[in-house]
Amino acid sequence: MLLKKLTFDNYKTYYGHQDIDLYIPKEVREETGKNIILLGGLNGAGKTTILKAILYVLFGKRGMSESEYKRLFSNVINNTFFDEGGRECSVSLSLETDSGEEWTLKVKWYFDHLKRMTHEQRDLDVRKPGSRIPKHARIDNIEVYNKFIDRIIPYHAAPFFIFDGEEIKDIILRQNSNEMKEAIHKITGMEAYKLLLADLKSFQSSIENKLAKSVSQAKLNSINTELEEINGTITTLETKKVKLSSEIKKYESLINTAKQERNNKISQNSKSREVIVKKQSRVETELKLAKEELNTFLHQNMMNIILRNKIASLKKKLKLENQVNHKKILQNASLTPYRNFMNQLLGKSINPPLTNEQLTQIERLGEEIWIKENDIKNIVPEDFKIIHDISNNDYSYLINLSIKDKVKVTEMINKIEKLQQAYDNLEIEIRNAPEAVNVEEESNKIDLLAKKLGEINLRFKSIASKLNTANEEKSRLLNNLSRMSGQDEDLESLQQQNIQVSRTIRAMEQYVAEVTSLKATYIKEEFAKMLSQLFRKQDEFGKIEFDINTYTIRLYNDRMQEVSIQDRSAGEMQMISSALIWALTKASDLSLPMVIDTPLGRLDSYHRNHLMNHYYKELSEQV
Repeated sequence: MLLKKLTFDNYKTYYGHQDIDLYIPKEVREETGKNIILLGGLNGAGKTTILKAILYVLFGKRGMSESEYKRLFSNVINNTFFDEGGRECSVSLSLETDSGEEWTLKVKWYFDHLKRMTHEQRDLDVRKPGSRIPKHARIDNIEVYNKFIDRIIPYHAAPFFIFDGEEIKDIILRQNSNEMKEAIHKITGMEAYKLLLADLKSFQSSIENKLAKSVSQAKLNSINTELEEINGTITTLETKKVKLSSEIKKYESLINTAKQERNNKISQNSKSREVIVKKQSRVETELKLAKEELNTFLHQNMMNIILRNKIASLKKKLKLENQVNHKKILQNASLTPYRNFMNQLLGKSINPPLTNEQLTQIERLGEEIWIKENDIKNIVPEDFKIIHDISNNDYSYLINLSIKDKVKVTEMINKIEKLQQAYDNLEIEIRNAPEAVNVEEESNKIDLLAKKLGEINLRFKSIASKLNTANEEKSRLLNNLSRMSGQDEDLESLQQQNIQVSRTIRAMEQYVAEVTSLKATYIKEEFAKMLSQLFRKQDEFGKIEFDINTYTIRLYNDRMQEVSIQDRSAGEMQMISSALIWALTKASDLSLPMVIDTPLGRLDSYHRNHLMNHYYKELSEQV
């Protein structure tokens, strides 16, 4: 796979439409051996932005928390473009797959007027070799998109192909982490072998399940015999069930007839003396409660009912007086400046002096003019007299005093009279009523019939339960018969398949073990070779090991003592990590471009030259 072009549209520091050509034609790579594209710039010019943009276009939010996403992409739109009214920005990445297809992946962000991101949109265009018009797809399901991208560049391979040179040492520092082990396992291709083995074992399991279901003809004959027996049992039980059902209907009819006869007698008994006495007792109780309720109500509310009109009139007068008092307060507050002015004015000596009548007239006319000019609304009528001088507590009590209506008293009295009348009528009925009717014989007959019906119902339920069990057994036998029919003829074929798959699995397990050993040896050799080329001291390490089980590097000095990689300088760890990436990419089946930010930042001139001449030139077709 090769990267062809990266396009920014008002993304971060890249104002307007900016294309970055990353493609090296095949003939140039083959004839001149040129594989490196160098992008340079001052701090803050946007170099790291390129690497992060490529990572995000390919892998999105994977490996990123929601807070990290908001922090990194809250200000992706170019500030100048936003100030000019722009509300969207985008990044597009064009790449060429190993099959010759050209993919264009685009991520677009939309913002509101407060520079808050509203949503993100992803699109994918795929143009096949020889085709002019690409196929376009809007990415709505990000999980499907991730699987699609992983076909050409797996997410777990990203740290080995797209990384910051100054932070590359983290690959060595984190080599014992589960995440790094999993990534190394996938990039070396060992994951594919594991999946193949898992698929073979799954296939073997399906064959074993089919074998377990395969049966002989003797088994089928046995099931058919059981099926005939269960059909006979079902026929017998259904006959008994029909007979019992008929008996149940017969006894239910007899019980209904007996109940009807008893009910006719009871209807005559409804006017008996005992029944009427019970009714009279109930009415007497209701009458007593109604009288008690009336007495309690009158005791609590008699005064309020008698004085209801006076209380209503008093409330109305108190509310009016309260309103007038309020208006007086507002009027006095509004006229205070005028009165202060008049007191000062009339306090001066006037020659010739004014009479009291003239002074009063001036004050009254001035007050009228003041009220009119200042549009004072709260005017109190001069002839209004306040006759109640009460406290606020008394005022609240009187205003909230409830007014009781005599209607409720009338309703209670009517209820009492009605109950009394009903009581008197029942007394007359008691004196003229007959004695109670005896229905004991009919009740005993109903009890005997119900007992007999209960016995029949129990027998019916027992037969129904047995019939359900027989039907379930019949269904089970039919299912087994359907599932087993025709399977016995494949028994030999399935047994042969199982033997072949078992042999394949054993051979595959042996193959994986040998390939794992070869891969580990190859990684160790490539790692050692590159490490010796990169380090100034050729005999820096006495022995290098690559653990097959943990996929980690272990280094030893010339005295065969293990060297702590974490104790090496930042530059040395960068070279060790670079050598590990070299070995892993060479052992991998992936052909991917390498994108490196600050590739030479922590190295001296000697190691920089070695890294350029012996490492990056041979690392990939595109660096």
